[in-house]
Amino acid sequence: RGNRVFLHLLPVSDNTLQLPNLPCKVTASRLLAGGKASLKQNADCIEITIDPKDRDPLDTVVVLELDKSAESIEPVTILLSSLATGKPATASNVYQNSPAFGPDKAFDGDPDTRWACDAGVKQAWLQVDLGKPTAVNRAVISEAYDRIRHFRLEKREGDEWKSFFEGKTIGENGAFDFPTVTAQQVRLNVLEAEDGPTIWEFQLLMKKP
Repeated sequence: RGNRVFLHLLPVSDNTLQLPNLPCKVTASRLLAGGKASLKQNADCIEITIDPKDRDPLDTVVVLELDKSAESIEPVTILLSSLATGKPATASNVYQNSPAFGPDKAFDGDPDTRWACDAGVKQAWLQVDLGKPTAVNRAVISEAYDRIRHFRLEKREGDEWKSFFEGKTIGENGAFDFPTVTAQQVRLNVLEAEDGPTIWEFQLLMKKP
């Protein structure tokens, strides 16, 4: 709007956000609701850092002031760099054995597709093979219908699955940080659900220190 750009940061976002650079100079940055948004701009990217105490629990809005009209700038695409996107996936159950709800749908980067289980399923697992031992320290999971009541994140060690994170509910914007683990095969093990679990996206990330 005019020479301003409004960025909406949802709860799953980090406090430091990197964006592709814009073909203009950012002259100022602030939070719409009050608070500071520190900004660094170089030839490759724009880095915005927000104090956690200034975050809104639902939607933090950052205002960027530009030295030219925002309407003259071509839209840019920002992709989450999930280490699991497009990797081979398997699951203990698939809704009516339909490929439309297969495990790969939770790792395709499309928020409109999902892995789903049959009605009445109370326990299930969703597994991804990262292709090689990979370091991760955050999982972002988007669950449909809020049915999960107890889950674990597990990594395969030999013939065993070892838990590295345990929680209760997930919801649509689940984000879980944990000490860095290195694994090739990772699974979401649903230990208790009110009905068939279903997941829009299951992302594995390595946050920078």
